[in-house]
Amino acid sequence: RDNVRLYKLKINAKETFDSYKSNIKSKSEIEIVDSLIKDRDAYKLTDMDVENLNYYKEEKLYNLSDTDINEMRDYIETNDIYEHVNEVFTPNGIEIKKVYTYHDDIVSVEEIYKEIILKKSCTISGYRFTIKSDTDGYDDIDIYTLDTKIFSEAIDDMITIFIDESKYESYKNNSQTEITSTGSIIENVYVNQDITYKAVNIPVEEKIYVNSKDLSRYLLYGDNYEESIVKVEAGDSVESVALKNKISVQEFLISNPQYTSRDNLLVIGADVKISKINPKIQIVEELYEVVDKETNFSTIERYDENINQGTVVVTQQGQNGMERVSQNVKIINGEISYVDPAGKETIKSSVPKIVTIGSRYVPEIGSVTSWGWPTNPGYTLSSYYGYRPQVFGEGNFHSGLDIAGTGYGSPVYASNNGEIIGIGWHRYGLGYYIKIDHHNGFYSEYGHMSRFAAGMSKGTIVERGQTIGYVGSSGWATGPHLHFEIHTCPNDTCHVNPLPYLLR
Repeated sequence: RDNVRLYKLKINAKETFDSYKSNIKSKSEIEIVDSLIKDRDAYKLTDMDVENLNYYKEEKLYNLSDTDINEMRDYIETNDIYEHVNEVFTPNGIEIKKVYTYHDDIVSVEEIYKEIILKKSCTISGYRFTIKSDTDGYDDIDIYTLDTKIFSEAIDDMITIFIDESKYESYKNNSQTEITSTGSIIENVYVNQDITYKAVNIPVEEKIYVNSKDLSRYLLYGDNYEESIVKVEAGDSVESVALKNKISVQEFLISNPQYTSRDNLLVIGADVKISKINPKIQIVEELYEVVDKETNFSTIERYDENINQGTVVVTQQGQNGMERVSQNVKIINGEISYVDPAGKETIKSSVPKIVTIGSRYVPEIGSVTSWGWPTNPGYTLSSYYGYRPQVFGEGNFHSGLDIAGTGYGSPVYASNNGEIIGIGWHRYGLGYYIKIDHHNGFYSEYGHMSRFAAGMSKGTIVERGQTIGYVGSSGWATGPHLHFEIHTCPNDTCHVNPLPYLLR
């Protein structure tokens, strides 16, 4: 608003000068202004004209070009957000009383008003919406509008950012298609925080939202919205562009709605927007879904002392199977927060890959060519390796895979042969964890377990596919899942994307 007022003042001052300067020849800009003011009666200048001319001289507006003026006009047309109201009220906290006195030295009504306005701002009638914080260290957020409809429309805008608009409309109209084989239905949509509102007199210096578009942008990005443009290069994907620019895939898709999936292809040379979200509310979507999931085949290694050590023969090719999985899914601001398995049926059984190895020797050395999946089949990858936004706040880097959907207490398997070098409670949020040295240059880590399998301790030698623990939600976890990492050194700083290894 200050910018709009300033720009209007500059334009008015410039136009006042331009309208009179043609009457005075062969003088500088400042001399012309002084001459006009001196002979104001002759030129029939009003007090506003004189004020504009003084501002023109003091601010050296003669340095402005026609382009500057046009840019100011464009800015005013775009940002003139003044709201017109019928009534202006006294400042909050001001009490008006009638006082009788014998003194004749009294202050006029006009002077009283000026004194009040100098101390506190006047108010206008509107509404205060308060978003209650449920997190320690976070303050409640107050939002002011002149109409309750603005807030409800902004919430709807937020919902359609994180939830497909057509599916949301079907949910609201109770017209969702029934699941016959596979598919999903929305069971509930709500805002996770408590929100209250009250009719109040709003001080005019407060930020007052007069349209739902501005409010929904604030609810999504906060006060510090920043956007940059990058060009797609050869070999780029949605995931790699997000990773290079330290944002999540979800943030990329929100800023670039022309792309709908992490699997979309990018055109070389195309411009894409980069921005980080900082949501002020949590939009919760609860789904029931039935999906067909491919189950990876297992690899069975058979050792034959009659074959030379180091010789590997594939005696049976593996085939993936298929399971129909039903599950309840809770999604907060577009990120999977909780997956609860509701049922499972096998459509096609997997066929294991059988590998005959020349000799069984030093089982603590893991394979570098094949890794075993660390959970039961029917899983959901609820979070990938890379940058992701927190449910509330700025983004963070996720150093592994979150594997959900196999159920609380389901087995966790060693992904490769090796020696347990770490076991217990992880001080940085992984809860009950196990770390294995595979003695082949790689280490794997398993977190958020509910408990360990019998016999597990530091120094224990384990084999691929051996149960080492059970899925839980210990540590910093929104629901039961396994956090799985692969490292190339003993500490946690040299993590790599586990997925390419597991899918070998």
